[in-house]
Amino acid sequence: MGHTVHGQPTNASWSVDVTSQVDALQRWVLKHWPRHRQKVMYLVVGGWNSVFSYACFAIFYHLLSDRLAPSVILAIAFAVASVNGYLTFRYLVFGPTRHPVVEYLRYQAVYLPILAINLVVLPLALIYTTLNAYIVQALFAIFAIVASYVGNKYFTFRKPKLSD
Repeated sequence: MGHTVHGQPTNASWSVDVTSQVDALQRWVLKHWPRHRQKVMYLVVGGWNSVFSYACFAIFYHLLSDRLAPSVILAIAFAVASVNGYLTFRYLVFGPTRHPVVEYLRYQAVYLPILAINLVVLPLALIYTTLNAYIVQALFAIFAIVASYVGNKYFTFRKPKLSD
């Protein structure tokens, strides 16, 4: 089992070590996954949604910036990206908790204030800094990610109480 050739482990001993490490990792994941599933999935799905949202803005800005104001482009990108975000959070992270229309309205109640702030920050940053729109949106995404996590966890997808 633990054979070595010139002080180096053979393929057989290496595969046994890897197998035992994989087994230990699987046991740890199975034991801890339920407790950390939502956080891990939020990071994965939130990462996807952030990339998708940024890509929507970047593509629309590239195609439309000579014809439309940055705020209008931002609103168009938001309309597309927010549908993707709602569906992925609902089905992959938090799970359905209410009627889809009610949940979607609650989801928008979290994201519309973030959009409103962004509609102010983007044009001001373009006027008063040397940053371009792509950099401003990338920096704003940090704020949006934190604010949206709190809003989604504690409002949009919060399990309803009996009185809700």
